[in-house]
Amino acid sequence: MLSRPSVAAKRFASAAAKTAAVQERTTVLESGLRVSSVELNGATSSIVLAFRAGSRYQPANKQGVTHLIRNSIGRDAHEFPGLSLVWNAAQNGGKVSAVSNRDVLAIELNVVRDQSGIALSLLGQLGNNAFKPWDVEDVKHDTLPSDATYLTGTTVAFEQLHKAAFRNGGLGLSNYSVNNVSAKDLAAFAKERLVAGEAVLVGVNVDHDTLVQAGSSQIPLAHGEAAKAAPAKYFGGEVRRDGRGNRTYVALAGEGAALNSLKDVAVQAVVAQILLNAAQTVTSEAISVNVNYQDSGLVGVQFSADNSDVTTVTKNVVAAIKSAKANGVDAAKSSAALNVLVQAQQSSGVALDKATQVLAGVDVSPREIAEAIRGVTADDVTKALSRVNGKLSLSAFGSPALVPYLDEL
Repeated sequence: MLSRPSVAAKRFASAAAKTAAVQERTTVLESGLRVSSVELNGATSSIVLAFRAGSRYQPANKQGVTHLIRNSIGRDAHEFPGLSLVWNAAQNGGKVSAVSNRDVLAIELNVVRDQSGIALSLLGQLGNNAFKPWDVEDVKHDTLPSDATYLTGTTVAFEQLHKAAFRNGGLGLSNYSVNNVSAKDLAAFAKERLVAGEAVLVGVNVDHDTLVQAGSSQIPLAHGEAAKAAPAKYFGGEVRRDGRGNRTYVALAGEGAALNSLKDVAVQAVVAQILLNAAQTVTSEAISVNVNYQDSGLVGVQFSADNSDVTTVTKNVVAAIKSAKANGVDAAKSSAALNVLVQAQQSSGVALDKATQVLAGVDVSPREIAEAIRGVTADDVTKALSRVNGKLSLSAFGSPALVPYLDEL
C-alpha cells in the first residue's frame, strides 16, 4: 500500500545505538551517492532513498514543489507504470511511504527482510518519477484538497511557527502550501536536486554489499550536486491566521540548535523537557516543540484551548516558560535520554533518521546523544533558557485576536 504523510521535522536522532550487536557502514559511490547500512539483526528491513530536497530548497514563489513531489511518489516512472511498482511492493509485503520536512525529501520502503533485494529494485524506480503533466494534474486534484482537509490545528500552528521564526528564509517556507506549481516546475526541481550528489540510500537490516550493488546499478540518478541552501537565520516574531471552530492553537518557541553540534542538541533536549514540564503545570494539552535542522532549530511548546480560555492560558504558559529554571534538571535529563533511546528502536525511524544525519554530515549514535544529555549541567540549561526566552516566536491559528501579542507577554 502507499501512504504519503508529511513529517514535521523530527527530533535529532541517528541510527541504532552502536553496541557490539550493531554494525554501521557508509560508502560513497563514484556517482556521489552515499550508501549507509545499519544492522540491528531484525526480521524486517527499512530502506530509504533520501534527498537534500526538503521544502527549504523550493523557490519562494513556487511553494508546494516538495509537497507535490511527495504526493507524486507512486506515479509513473520513466520505465515502469507507477501502479505496477506499488502493487509489486504490496505483493511482496512492502509498504511505501513518501515523507518530507524542511531538510529532506525521502521515499521509504518497509519489507520482510528476505524481500529487501526486490524492494531495492522497486525503490530505485519509485525515486525516478517521470512527472507526466496529466499525472501531476491528477495528483493535485486527488490529494491536495484532502491534505488540506486533514491538516490539524496543531500542524498549522507548527507550520506558521517556522514562518514567524525564520520569515522568508528557507526554513520559513511551507512544507504544505501550493502556489501555481506545474509539472514543468517539478521536473526542473527534480533535475536540480534529485541527483546522486544530494542523495543517500540507507538500509536497516540490509546487507551493506547488497546496498552498494543496488546503489551502483539499480538507483537511476543523474550525477551531480545542487547549490547549497542559504544559511538559516532566526529572527523571532509572530504569525496569526484565522480558522474555524471554538478552539485556538498556539505555538511558542525560541531558537534551537543545529544538527551538527552534539552538545547543543543535548542541551536543547533537556531544555525542551523543562519547558514542557513548565507548560503542563498550566495545561495538560501542552506538547513539546523540539526540532533540529542542519543549521538551526526550534525549542518550545504547543497547546490549544477553548476560545473562552485561550487568552488566560497563553499568558500563564508564557509566564511559566519565562520563569522556568534548571531545577529538576536531573529528572529532565533522564526523560530526554530515554526519549532518544526509545526512538531508536524501530527500524523505520532509524532509517529515516540515519538518512537525515548522513545528509547533514553528522555521525552520532543515540547512545552518544544520550550520554551527552547526561552530561548537561544546570549552567548549560540556565544559559539556554535565557537565550530561548530572549527572543520568542509565536503562531496562533483559530481566533488569533484572543491571543496576546508577544509585546504584551
